[in-house]
Amino acid sequence: MFDARATAALAAVVKEGSFERAAHALRLTQSAVSQRVRALETSLGQTLLTRGRPCVPTAAGQTLLRYLDRIRLLEEEARRALAGDEAGPSRLPLAVNADSLHGWVPAVLARALAGSPFLVDLLVENEDYTHELLARGEVLACVSARAEAMRGCVAQPLGALRYVCAATPRFAARHFPDGVTRAALTQAPALMYNRKDAMHSDYLARHFGIGDGHFPYHLTPSSQAFVDFALLDFGYVLVPELAVRERLARGELIDLLPLQPHDLPLYWHGWRIQPPAVEAVFRRIVTAARAVLRQ
Repeated sequence: MFDARATAALAAVVKEGSFERAAHALRLTQSAVSQRVRALETSLGQTLLTRGRPCVPTAAGQTLLRYLDRIRLLEEEARRALAGDEAGPSRLPLAVNADSLHGWVPAVLARALAGSPFLVDLLVENEDYTHELLARGEVLACVSARAEAMRGCVAQPLGALRYVCAATPRFAARHFPDGVTRAALTQAPALMYNRKDAMHSDYLARHFGIGDGHFPYHLTPSSQAFVDFALLDFGYVLVPELAVRERLARGELIDLLPLQPHDLPLYWHGWRIQPPAVEAVFRRIVTAARAVLRQ
């Protein structure tokens, strides 16, 4: 058996990013947290943390954290079976990309978790990086653009999230008076999420031969801000159709390139072995997502 105090210290350091913040969260001294983690490493004969800013788990630490999270959920499931509702809810850490969170995740999670004993704990990351949170043991499952599953995991196709290239009619009249051309796109300001987000660059390169860095863009790291800024004529945006469907129908935004949508295939990644109650919720999430996304 693992020392519960030592594993709690390890998890706190990874979550908080430092021994100092972990000590504050656990109401212990920094020395006590360090001693518990060091004792755990000694007992396992493995280095579990890379000490730095922030502290991050090693491969061995990631493996241990993944199993500890599943053990926690199994214990909570057993407690509920014995005590009923008095046992209280469990936290379900999941990673999603920002566009999915804005476009379809809330409705799907509300449907899938209705009546379940779980409180969702969402972490947001780019769709090409959410699986890293899964690998580090920070979440039990994630939505990712990657089709291949990691060792010990399964990857299930959810469907495609369709993106449209949109702007206000005013912006289109000002920047694309002769239509959306290569020359116009090298001058019109775009809206991009952050520097990790290659979707817009890839889209322009594929359809117009415009290389990365050869078009102007604003960085707006919020899917909701994408739409807000676009509505203020701040730029044009590659945005999930689900997020702007009503605004397109009302004419507040227009699809600049209706014959050139972009479909992003998404996948649900989770550990192969999960507690039964968690596995049941994950099945409902996958089913509900497939009903919303393009198949």
